[in-house]
Amino acid sequence: MAFVTIQCAFHSTDRLLRLTLPRAIRSLTVPTKHDFEVVLVADRSTDAVVHDLIQEIRSLGVDEIRYRASSRHAFSGAPSNNFHGNQFNSNSRYLVSFTDDTFFFKREPGFDVLDAAIGAFEAVPNLAVLSKVDDFDEWDFPLVDVEPQLQDGLRLVNRAVDQFLLYDTERFGPAARSAGAWDRAQYGKRDGGEFQWENMVSSVATSNGWAIGFPEGWPLVVRHCDLRQTPGSMHGTQDEEVKLTVYRNLVRSDGSTKVSPTATAVGLREY
Repeated sequence: MAFVTIQCAFHSTDRLLRLTLPRAIRSLTVPTKHDFEVVLVADRSTDAVVHDLIQEIRSLGVDEIRYRASSRHAFSGAPSNNFHGNQFNSNSRYLVSFTDDTFFFKREPGFDVLDAAIGAFEAVPNLAVLSKVDDFDEWDFPLVDVEPQLQDGLRLVNRAVDQFLLYDTERFGPAARSAGAWDRAQYGKRDGGEFQWENMVSSVATSNGWAIGFPEGWPLVVRHCDLRQTPGSMHGTQDEEVKLTVYRNLVRSDGSTKVSPTATAVGLREY
């Protein structure tokens, strides 16, 4: 039996969090044969929201809340960089992170996600990171196979996405440190584009013999509860009302449809 740390990143969309977080914890841990802890990281949220969440910690299924209130020593670029950069640690061999706007649906209720992840790391010695989000057709650059599959349903791919990351910290951590992952100046604008934590993960975990696994065969749907500002953009609306509508549509469709065919709200477009 292994020990797994599960972290959820949260900024300010607390109405969405109260819906997505219990669903995520159930999907990742019910059932599982492994021991785990659940940490909610409130990064530069408000004191009032964090106060209310502390009162609900047990009902949400959370073991620990961390509140980073200060903008001092912040990672540049996307706000999520601050979560990933400050909260990555190697206290647990296996670290799972997801964002509060991530939707999970398990097509097979008895599927043990943590056991499948640990099994993949044990079976593939150069596997450093797993990442699965089914919205890859919306990404700003494509998901591409870089090596033949080493397991049925496990693609070895060119990139990760920070909505859902699973690390073998003993493999990824030292390689990331050597690549300067904790240099805050690394992030944000670079060479006419944007370089964020998920770009760093993608670079580190496809270098020097390491690999990123995309577990396409898992009976687990993972979707982003947001829509792109424009098709092909890396930027979402960041509008909680849009995210709540997308979440409700995903629940109704078991994760298959983000937008109702009759939707007329601004931003609710099919892609």
